[in-house]
Amino acid sequence: MSSHPSSPSVFELSLTELQQHYLQDINRSHSPPIDTPALRRQTVYTGKSDGGVVRAPGVRVDTRMGQRLSLLVDSVIGNGDNSMEDWGGSRSWNVGQHVTVTIKRTSNSPEVTVTNDKGKITNIGSLGVDIHPASKVHESQSLTDNSLHYMWNSSLELRVTAMPAESWEAADGRAATGSDVACYDVLWTTNSCQTPLRDCYSLRHGHWYGGFEYDQQSWPMNDIQQPLQPYVTSYFSSGVVNGYGSVIERLFVSSNGFGLFVYPEVPLFLSFNEKGSQTMCFVAKCHDFPYSRNPDNPPFLRYEICQGPDIKLTHQHLASKHLAKPSDIPNLQLFRAPIWSTWAMFKKNVDQTKVLDYARAIRQNGFPYSQLEIDDNWTPRYGDLDFNRTRFPDPKGMITQLSDLGMKVTVWVHPFFDLDSKAAAEGHRKGYLVKGKSGDAPAVSHWRHPWESAYLLDVTNPDAVTWYLEATRFLQQAYNVTSFKFDYGEATWLTEQHRTKNLLDYPDQYARYYVDMALRADPVLRAQEVRVGFRTQDLPVMTRMLDRRSSWGRKLGLRTLIPTALTFGVIGYPFVQADMIGGNDKSLKDNPELFIRWLQKSAFRGSVLHDGARSPTRSESEILSCFMSQANTFLPFLQFSTGPWIYDPHVLRICRKFVYLHMNYSDVIISLARESTRTGAPIVRPLWWIAPTDHVTWTIDTQFLLGDNLLVAPVLEEGARSRDIYLPTGSWADRMRGVTTGDRDGSGTPSCS
Repeated sequence: MSSHPSSPSVFELSLTELQQHYLQDINRSHSPPIDTPALRRQTVYTGKSDGGVVRAPGVRVDTRMGQRLSLLVDSVIGNGDNSMEDWGGSRSWNVGQHVTVTIKRTSNSPEVTVTNDKGKITNIGSLGVDIHPASKVHESQSLTDNSLHYMWNSSLELRVTAMPAESWEAADGRAATGSDVACYDVLWTTNSCQTPLRDCYSLRHGHWYGGFEYDQQSWPMNDIQQPLQPYVTSYFSSGVVNGYGSVIERLFVSSNGFGLFVYPEVPLFLSFNEKGSQTMCFVAKCHDFPYSRNPDNPPFLRYEICQGPDIKLTHQHLASKHLAKPSDIPNLQLFRAPIWSTWAMFKKNVDQTKVLDYARAIRQNGFPYSQLEIDDNWTPRYGDLDFNRTRFPDPKGMITQLSDLGMKVTVWVHPFFDLDSKAAAEGHRKGYLVKGKSGDAPAVSHWRHPWESAYLLDVTNPDAVTWYLEATRFLQQAYNVTSFKFDYGEATWLTEQHRTKNLLDYPDQYARYYVDMALRADPVLRAQEVRVGFRTQDLPVMTRMLDRRSSWGRKLGLRTLIPTALTFGVIGYPFVQADMIGGNDKSLKDNPELFIRWLQKSAFRGSVLHDGARSPTRSESEILSCFMSQANTFLPFLQFSTGPWIYDPHVLRICRKFVYLHMNYSDVIISLARESTRTGAPIVRPLWWIAPTDHVTWTIDTQFLLGDNLLVAPVLEEGARSRDIYLPTGSWADRMRGVTTGDRDGSGTPSCS
């Protein structure tokens, strides 16, 4: 065989013959000779060749036979100890069908290239970004488990492993396998807490979804810019970004079928498109807050990357494997009729007379109701779970009157205690509060405002949870309170110097403990709500968005409702509650148009087509669009605070109309809620859910699907009286106006007014 590069030989060889010829050719120029096991460590089988050429030093092999062949490196092979210090440029290996790992000699850090079935690059990841270029890297490799293993100076290890195919059930009920979605486990370990672990992936190759709630939520999320910070549940205080939001998950998917999931135990810091970098970086650190409680435990970074044929299948695969399905659904009446809250209407100036007058106004103006929620400032001190008798002189009599009207009553609760409250003194004495760094003194948190100090309930302590739940049962038994609005619960309320009864495996275990407690407060009726979520998808409770502002914009305003609802669904929270209609600001009283648009949409009726064919398993679909219906009407739950009766009679009639429209569709919503317990599918779905390869659907942030059969597109621009809508491929008809579009190919945008 000739080894002269100008006159390569062309062979049709089996894999064994190829290895033998390559071994012979290499051994002519290497001493000592490389044995077959050493050669095998440098090769990993890929998919069948389609006639391409496999190149090796001095050898060109025609692979038209189509058998599985190995991709061999173009550079000089290492010596017997597998050190890579003699490389001339870089080395590459294939792992499984979709992933190529390359290590550049100039940096000694790996680069991962992911391709889809068509060979198109879907992502490029830079691994070990902080590895010092002088670090010596060794590698070993196994054909048996289809993995790569690297070591740096005996202190840092990386394994990239092609995961075995797994059977799973897609949201449409069909069986899917690893042949649909291929996944790879990436694991960094180190024996030093000082060793940085940083992997970065490109955001340039697709549109991204999932991750976290954000105060300027966008869909897709590529425009969000967040600096490196702890990836834990956080609170946006007074509109200032402070972390990643109250509902987060470590799952991200891209429109090109690429997805990632980071394991919850990883001490994760995340940067997302920092300063417009178009990269997402995962960093594992153990010596920085809030992961600094175990500085002697070295960090590790483990995540899974997956590639599927489209975004929906990849999302469903990752969700089915890593996100729990709801065990049940919230109370049925919550889906049917609005919740009425005192907060935006009265703020902290709430009292017994106002609550009763508010309830009467709801009834007198012809509105249905599921429950009335008494919000902030009903207690004498924060943490003392009893009514303030100055504001509520006869709470039992008040709730009796409300019960006679058919209204259930809930109250606002949280895990904080004023420093001078009676409950704080008792909790301190019994050891039920989160403690400071040393001694028995409770840690002091600053909540809502820097000048508001409070102690925090230690929800890791079973006795503390029992104590708190006894206080909620007292409210239920003494006054007939039905349920509770559990506010707060984010991990960032834990101070840097804190101790809990039971060590948290990761900071957001606090959120999990807190939501578990919330469910235990009302396990049968399930009329409670929470606003925090991490690994709590299995719990059958409403999960509320952060407080909305009374504005048209993207800073917690009207334009964030649909992107936030879609994000909740993608990360496994189908029971999304969109906060109060119209937002929380006093200025809402002077803006009836905003109030109505918060409440507006229209209806179409037709049959959804997929790939040009009518779905045999779906009955006739109803698609809701732009007839001035409310932005909340077709979300799972409605919550009012500002009473529509403060506006003119015309506004009042419109609001009543769409509240009853929601009630007419509540059985559909309940059916979708029950579906989520079986499949994990969201109730509120992006348009790409029914058209995952339609690139137009990837960037639509003003429309959504209610299930697969209802398309919703509200008017969201101030002063607008019409809008364009996008209809994916299918046959569509306007339910309200009786207009049929006929079969559509997904092109063009009809206008509604």
